[in-house]
Amino acid sequence: MVAKLRTIPIGLTNTDLDSVSHAKAEQPLSSVSLLLGSGGDRRIWSDAATGRNRYGTLTRPAGEEISFSSTTASNVSAEGYAAADRALKCLVGTDTVSPIPYDEWFDDVRCGVRRSLAVADAEVILAASGTDAEILALGLVAGLSVRPITNIFIAPDETGNGIPLAAAGRHFSDLTALGRAVDNGELLEGFSDSRIEVKTVPIRDEAGQQRTREAVDYAVAGLVEQELRRGRDVLVHVLDTSKTGLEGVSRETARQLAAAAPGRVRILIDACQLRCALSQLRQDLGDGFLVAVTGSKFAAGPPFAGALLIPAATVDELAQCRNIPAGLAEYTAAQDWPASLRQRTDFGFKSEMNIGLSLRWVAALANLAPYTAVDEMLRAQIKQHFVDAVLVRATELKGVQLHPDDEGAYLASRGIVPLTVLSDSGGFASFDEAQADQVALRRTAGGPICHIGQAVRIGPRVALRIGASATDIAGVAARMVAGRTLQDAFKPIEADLDAVFAKWSGIRRHRAGA
Repeated sequence: MVAKLRTIPIGLTNTDLDSVSHAKAEQPLSSVSLLLGSGGDRRIWSDAATGRNRYGTLTRPAGEEISFSSTTASNVSAEGYAAADRALKCLVGTDTVSPIPYDEWFDDVRCGVRRSLAVADAEVILAASGTDAEILALGLVAGLSVRPITNIFIAPDETGNGIPLAAAGRHFSDLTALGRAVDNGELLEGFSDSRIEVKTVPIRDEAGQQRTREAVDYAVAGLVEQELRRGRDVLVHVLDTSKTGLEGVSRETARQLAAAAPGRVRILIDACQLRCALSQLRQDLGDGFLVAVTGSKFAAGPPFAGALLIPAATVDELAQCRNIPAGLAEYTAAQDWPASLRQRTDFGFKSEMNIGLSLRWVAALANLAPYTAVDEMLRAQIKQHFVDAVLVRATELKGVQLHPDDEGAYLASRGIVPLTVLSDSGGFASFDEAQADQVALRRTAGGPICHIGQAVRIGPRVALRIGASATDIAGVAARMVAGRTLQDAFKPIEADLDAVFAKWSGIRRHRAGA
């Protein structure tokens, strides 16, 4: 059965569906776990011995493990796992549940994304990751444009590692989420070096200090003007939240740039951390911007659940588009797209469906729904309380610090605390040294398994990140609804933070004495 299930997300056929249906009574939960780790590239493949992927996370609930790693990847929650199990049963049928047509099933998943994000007027294209969403956005813009394109993206050091290649229309791995072997770094079919150029704008200087919003806006506006004069169209990225919580390019500047050259300057909002207000996403779509999101960061769904939100105006444009690069078929399955767009823009899909991707979104939406029910002011209070609690503990841990260049009110608004790691000699730790702490926290020795965000280079230093998730905030809010004060409702999170920092302190002491 396992061998058969491994083929499901790649060119699924009715025969495959029948095989899953017959197998469902034997190991339904194992099937869900296996599928949650499928339909993505090697990064989410589970190790046969440990059951963990390269992020160290599992595709089964692990309530005994502590997780503040929503900036990178999370274990599937019990609620998310149960939701994915129910969804799979609806797809393949059980003794008590009749199967539904697969196209309706995928439509339900996309409708769930629209409903949870409150973006009813947008169309949703599912994508295996934020990087895959970048490939999709670039492909759509290329299909809509008759000119060569300059892709301007922000903070290459604080976005996905594969983004620089994807932004250039190149394969960013040797294997796609659909399981197709490709040449890493090679151009996708339909792109060329002359057609796509990439320009980058940093949000920090070489010393790691934040650049002002005005400086970033000015740099981007200057590049846009320069590229338009060269006869090129432009795709501008607005980074809603970087790996350390920063923003890059203001929405106001983005609107001005798009309005100054309609159809020639297009905007992609990178909201993959999903840490902004949902009302902001609605505004972005109303402004005609493409929006990339994921359910696998703040929403704490299993890793590799992305989506590209398409505003209504762009949907109308795509109805007349027949020039989408054929290479996109390596990264997207037919059922990832709504029927209206699929029929209008068929560029030769090579795979019918990606069940793993959709199940990961189902799991993420189960986490997101309780969060969206929390009052916005209360969300802000809980995030502030979280950041304060992390900082209090960080001051007591030898070998880490909140660097002055990382301070600001934005920490609480995003619920991310980047902690600079120091070497045993007192200088800045290397990337490998910092990442070694993150990996050691995931081991069983010295306390419970603890997950925090992976290392990020910030100028000459490296930070590990502790982030609140939608499940953290919803959990505190639920306890408050039950009658507990904020301080009392926050105690379970404080206990988990205490365990993380106690284990981290032990790791540092052990290494210093080794």
